[in-house]
Amino acid sequence: MNSSMKKAAMGLALGSIFATSGAIASAGSDAISQAEADLKAAQTSGALWRLVDPATGGKAVPLQKLIKTAKTKLEAGDEAEAIRIANKVSWAADMGLSQAKDQETAKPYY
Repeated sequence: MNSSMKKAAMGLALGSIFATSGAIASAGSDAISQAEADLKAAQTSGALWRLVDPATGGKAVPLQKLIKTAKTKLEAGDEAEAIRIANKVSWAADMGLSQAKDQETAKPYY
């Protein structure tokens, strides 16, 4: 392999690495955007939960705080943690909506 072929191979390898890291950051941003949309839907129905998460010190916090934490993690370069938190927010928002829907016609039972 001559030097120009080595340089081309190295360029392809570096391009692949940068493309992969961009995809991860994009995945983190997409997950956070989805979590924000899910949270907005839960807010309109009044079905907001609080969650306990190690990322927030193990205390029950509002979902809005978890989204802020996910954004902070993404900015710090911890995409996996940002995605984990965002997915947890999306799950909680969906479960809150489901709970609100189930309880729309709830009445006392005697």
